[in-house]
Amino acid sequence: MNMKLIAMVAAGLLPSVAGAGPIDLKQDLGGLEVTVTLAPRDNPEAMRLDNKSLKTISCSAHFTGADQNRTVKVTVKPGKSGTIRIPPNRGGMPRTGELQCREKAPDPN
Repeated sequence: MNMKLIAMVAAGLLPSVAGAGPIDLKQDLGGLEVTVTLAPRDNPEAMRLDNKSLKTISCSAHFTGADQNRTVKVTVKPGKSGTIRIPPNRGGMPRTGELQCREKAPDPN
């Protein structure tokens, strides 16, 4: 009987613990031609960045939420795409993110 109760409680908690849910994403693309696509849209796990400009770009995404506080960086060459994985929210609280893209400075070497 106790095992059934434990199984029912665990099954009830699973969606709130494992599901990531929506994310509030603020974007500062620095005037660059960048398309941002969240996938899947209603429960994003990744962010695809399509660089439509003629310049190499550097993007950083800072994520906060119940159990996250980290920054991820990616460099995307002209005409190419890059992907940033969005961390899951295991605490059930809203997730937020800030995406910032800038033209990558030329390598001095």
